[in-house]
Parts: sequence; structure tokens; C-alpha cells
Amino acid sequence: MTAYAKRLVAFITLVTLGALVAVVYSKGARFPPPQFEPRAVAMTAVDPNLDYRVSAKGAYFQQADNRGMRFRAFTPQPELAVIGEQIAEFSVRLENVHPQALLSTGTAEVTENINGLVRQVRGRTTPGTSLQLKWRLPNPDTYRFTAIGDTGGDGELRWVLQRSAQLGADFVLHLGDINYSPEDFSQAVDILNTSPLPVYVAIGNHDFYAAGRPIHEFFTRHIGPRNSTFTLGGVLFVNLDTAAFAFPASMGTRGRLVRSLPLLTYDPSRTREYVVFTHKPLSDPRAMETDGYSHSLGWLEARWLRPQLLRRGVRSLLAGHIHVATEFDDQGLKTYISGQGLAHADLIVDRPVARILVGEVTPGQAVQYRWETLDMPFAAHCSPRGWEVLEALGKHDVLAQLRDSCG
Repeated sequence: MTAYAKRLVAFITLVTLGALVAVVYSKGARFPPPQFEPRAVAMTAVDPNLDYRVSAKGAYFQQADNRGMRFRAFTPQPELAVIGEQIAEFSVRLENVHPQALLSTGTAEVTENINGLVRQVRGRTTPGTSLQLKWRLPNPDTYRFTAIGDTGGDGELRWVLQRSAQLGADFVLHLGDINYSPEDFSQAVDILNTSPLPVYVAIGNHDFYAAGRPIHEFFTRHIGPRNSTFTLGGVLFVNLDTAAFAFPASMGTRGRLVRSLPLLTYDPSRTREYVVFTHKPLSDPRAMETDGYSHSLGWLEARWLRPQLLRRGVRSLLAGHIHVATEFDDQGLKTYISGQGLAHADLIVDRPVARILVGEVTPGQAVQYRWETLDMPFAAHCSPRGWEVLEALGKHDVLAQLRDSCG
């Protein structure tokens, strides 16, 4: 190869690498294995076989067929706009809506069928009109929620939802890791759709990758978006994706969302407080006890994310990932780790010690947090993930009983 050809190859290589770095930097990448930042979920649905389209606020599009369009809510007060192309009958299904939420349509006449958390709305569109469907809670200023993660998608998840209803919660913030085994995702979809109350889910690392392959598309298609927000009673809830290492930390969907968050104004008519919920905590409180080992968000990401949140007035962060229930001050960010969704701690010590976090919202007051026992029944412990811990600890008699009860 001539000297000129070598210089040309080197130049082309540098240009190619530079272009690749520029694309990665602008779009963001996720590791491991490396891939570009996944696409966000769609909020607008258009189907060539239907004579109307639907745009959503606080809900995302799942599918369309000859029975209409299907959406799933990721906020307590979702809205749909049905835009008519011509005179036609429309049918829209919206999942994950609180049973007490009331539908407002202005003066339009529609029929609404309520089945648990599912709303089926039918009506008629006319050309160029936009029918607004808005669901509102009777008392959005006073409510209760629970937060817990790392449940898997079996009996433990089902019990967490039942226990949250027992505690009087209006909704659940799930802090990630539903998919521990090949069956978990499909089971979890059925469990979430028959839940007694709505569930808003942060994506976990086990929900993003499985056996080294991306599985996040199933999550976003059936469970929820990876990054989202909603405001209720003056509290701004922020769902952040910390499932896989992001580079650069400031880019991608999460980076854009964080940069768009407003500074708190402390105006009672606007946002007065943040509740950020995610999967990985920014720090591991056990690091000093485990020779520096940290089961938390990567240092580079935390170094960018923590000051971004603090500057905007965020004072509390809810996370899972670590299978404990604890709270600590993380350099000015009060962090609650609620990761005992498998509740295997109960089986280890043979008494109910696993806990779930409860948040109380009242007008003009800071969100109040407290811990409650999870009280998971023995028969609910059917996740192989929890069984692995018992196996490692030599709890063979307990394992034998669980295998008999779980089938």
C-alpha cells in the first residue's frame, strides 16, 4: 500500500470514528452490550384502517385493531384526544386507571364501560373535531401511595399489590425488576391488569436485559415508559430509567427529561415538591461495610445526576435494586431504598421483617414517609430468584415446603 493510500485509509477511519462518536454523544448509548438509546413510547396513534386518530397525555399507545385503539395510563389523571377524519364510530381502551377516576368529556356524549382498571369508551367522531377524554380523581390533593421494587412477576408481585390496597394506597410506585425468570414478564402483565389499584413502574436492570440481550421493548410495550412524569396535588413524580449504564449520562431520553425539569417555585398553585422514583440508588449505603463494593448507579452517572436533581429542588429519591428496606442521606438527597419485594428476609429469620414504603400527601405539606411490614404469606414466595437466596443459605426445609405450595 502506498503512503498516499495509507493516509487516505487513516483519514477515512478517523472520520468514521468521529462520526460514530458524534452520533453516540447526540443520541446516547446503553451498556452492556452496547446499543443506541432505545426509542421512547408513542403517545399518538394513527391506523390506516380506522377513521380517527388518538393522542394521549399521561398514557401511551399499545396497539390498534378492528376493535379500536388500546392505551395504558402511566399517570393517575390521563387524557386522550380523539380526532375525527370523518363521521365514524370510535372505540378506545385505556388500562391502569383508578377505579374511582371520573371521566369528563365536556358536552360530548360517549359510553364508558368500567372493568377494574380498564376503561372502554365508545362514541362518534366528526370531521376535524377533537373529543377530549379526561379522567380525574375525586380528591387529587390528598392521597397515599406505596413504593417497592424487586418483586419478580409471580406471587410476590401479586401480594405487593394486595398489601398496598390493604394499606389504603391509591397507587403503587414499582421500583423495577419484575423480570427475574422467563415467565415473569407475561405473568406480570396479567397481574398488573388485574391489580386492585394502578401501578407506575420504573424499569429495572432485569427488565432491560436478560441473558445479555435487550428485552426492554416488551417492558415499554406492555408495562410503561422508561422515563416519565406526572403531577398530582402539587407533587411532581419523576420516573427515571437507571436500568443500564448510559453514556453520556446527560444524553438520551433520561438526560433530556432531567434537563427539562423546572426549579421548584414553592408556589402552592404549582409544584411544591418532587418525588423521584427509579431502580438503582445513586449510592449504596453498605459500601463502607463491603470493602467498597457498590450495588448502585455508576459513579459517572451519579456524579452528573445528583447535582442536577438537587439544583432543581429534589430532596427525596425512592429506589430498589438493593434488596433491603432502609433510608439514608446521600449528600443532601434523602434516599429510601425499598427493595424487599421478594420478602425472602421473612423466610431467613422466620418472622415478618420485610417492609414496604408508604407515602402520604396532604395539601400544603411535605410528603410524609413511613415503613410498614409487608406481611407476605408463605404461599406467595414462588419466585426462583428468592429461592436462590434460600438455597445459598442452606434453607432446604423451607425450599421443600415452597416447592410443594407453589407447584
